[in-house]
Amino acid sequence: MDNLFIQLGLTKKESKIFLELISLGASPVSIWAKNSGINRSSMYVILERFLVEGLVTTFTHKGILHVQAVPMAEIPALLYDKETMVKKTRDLFISNLPDLQKLEKTHNIKPKVRFFEGKSRVETMYEEVIKEKSFKAFFHPERVKASMPEYFHKIPQALKSNGGKAKELLIRCKEAEEYISLYQSDNHQIALLPRAITFSSDTIITQQKIYLVGYSASDVIATEIWNEELAQTQSILFDMIWSSVS
Repeated sequence: MDNLFIQLGLTKKESKIFLELISLGASPVSIWAKNSGINRSSMYVILERFLVEGLVTTFTHKGILHVQAVPMAEIPALLYDKETMVKKTRDLFISNLPDLQKLEKTHNIKPKVRFFEGKSRVETMYEEVIKEKSFKAFFHPERVKASMPEYFHKIPQALKSNGGKAKELLIRCKEAEEYISLYQSDNHQIALLPRAITFSSDTIITQQKIYLVGYSASDVIATEIWNEELAQTQSILFDMIWSSVS
């Protein structure tokens, strides 16, 4: 149930505190703080935040400040207001994007290592891979199709439409057979690794970069290493393995 209020912008801790107030009903701040297991001064900081978010109201009874959660039936309206505000902010940002990009400074210094955590961030990394004219990769089709199915097709399709070249060594699985039947060509060469070889991560090697992508049942993470010497070393190792299996 905590996740319900995380969508309103609360942290997990704040969500638990808000749920405690819902169960207590209208209460003095001191009682709410005691039942939530935090000190009163910290509770006043949280109270101020909840007031700004429109989640609570306050009143004084017998000279004591009380707080109560808004009726739960009003929460959907709060969510709608937030969605409307996000849309307006996004539209405003997009309309001003050309001017913001003119202000944006560009530097010759590029980050040497970047980390991508979560599906949306790894999608950003894959979009960088799509721009590459050529690459070599150790590829686990089953993992990619399960975790990020759109890129099972998007990368090879972009490679073909852009006239790029690639060599890929695949883990043996039914998805690998499907991938080969769809995308094997003179410009996109694909080979299967021996059955004894398996791994749960991918390695993509370009002229200047190495991308390492790890897949688990619940998450996707990636690392980009920008170093031409390391990329060339990995490329040579790839070619040695390629020559032994292709």
